[in-house]
Amino acid sequence: SRARGVAILIDKNSPFLCLSQITDPAGRFIIVHGKWGSRLVTLASMYAPNIDDLVTVQTFFLKLAQFPYPWIIGEDFNCPLDTIVDRSSPILVGQTQMARVIRASMAEYSLVDTWRHLYPKTREYSHYSHAHDSFSRIDLILVSASLIHQVKECKFLPHYISDHSPISIQMVTSEEGKGPYRWRLDPQLLTKKESVKEIESAINEFFRFNHPLVSTPDMIWEAFKVTIRGKIIALSSAYKKAYRLRTVSLELDLRRAEMELYKSNSAENRERVASLQHELNVLSTSKAERALHRTRSRFYAWGDKAGKLLAWQLHREEADRHIPSITLEDGTTSSTPGAINRTFQNYYTSLYSTQYDRESMREYMFSFLEGVEIPEIPVEMREQLDAPLSRLEIHEAVSLCDSIEVRGID
Repeated sequence: SRARGVAILIDKNSPFLCLSQITDPAGRFIIVHGKWGSRLVTLASMYAPNIDDLVTVQTFFLKLAQFPYPWIIGEDFNCPLDTIVDRSSPILVGQTQMARVIRASMAEYSLVDTWRHLYPKTREYSHYSHAHDSFSRIDLILVSASLIHQVKECKFLPHYISDHSPISIQMVTSEEGKGPYRWRLDPQLLTKKESVKEIESAINEFFRFNHPLVSTPDMIWEAFKVTIRGKIIALSSAYKKAYRLRTVSLELDLRRAEMELYKSNSAENRERVASLQHELNVLSTSKAERALHRTRSRFYAWGDKAGKLLAWQLHREEADRHIPSITLEDGTTSSTPGAINRTFQNYYTSLYSTQYDRESMREYMFSFLEGVEIPEIPVEMREQLDAPLSRLEIHEAVSLCDSIEVRGID
């Protein structure tokens, strides 16, 4: 809904297989259990209420306790776990009941706050409350204690889309899930005049030094493809590098501006943060436009053709029509394909089978036909239809036919 909602997004190329999941009807949390490669893992995400609500937090941890370890949890708790080091306001406040339940659950299930584990004495915040005019750290990533040695980095990222700072975690794993790389032409290169000029210059230079009289056309064509692809890759890498440098530079400036804002909540610092957030938002919008353009061009090129895209659509429709289980005649539920097929076969066999035996149907048919009046042709009309054709009738029929040319003997 517009008020709340959580999601867990997993890269489609990652070796993750979902085995089970639980979602909250109110949209407060989601829990996904599956295999990452050959290792079982449970992922969870929660958005806690902004009031001191114990029921939601207790329900979340009770549902989570049904899944095996290890756990990786990303949460917006909407309350600081430590009111002294996780708040910027010097005014002392008491710990909420929800925070006490969360800390007790962390101790009970052996969960570790990754950021605080790496930075035990550092002050950094993820959210600014206009109502309380203070910063607080309420966005956390909790992991099972058995995974804490694999945590390499945990940091807050600049926030320029949401009012919360994103938090990222980097873990060292023994399994790599990356597949083979497939190069694709970036169509955005063809919209830049400077890149088009460089490509045209590379093409002219290639054919100036590689004359068709020296080598065969096939050899020149293969060499040209390799050369122009290398030039396009170099241009694309240069643009991506410049984009990353610009993004990283703005993010660092934004983090420094936010740290200054944490120290002094002045109008000048707020204006500086808002300006940097706007610049980063423009960069992220351009990146989203490129992704959307690629998606639209892909659907335009392959939407009505037999290929992988059509196969995916058909596979999705097949999955939507899949019947996972069925209730049998004895009231039990079966999920085996053989039982499902037999149940449908028995149902339609009984639906379209007659309810009477053969003799009863024969008597019913004859009684029905005996009561039906079948019209007969009069004798005069019958004699007229059976009479031979006259020459006049044949002449009229031939005159009504279309005239066509017929080849003769010659």
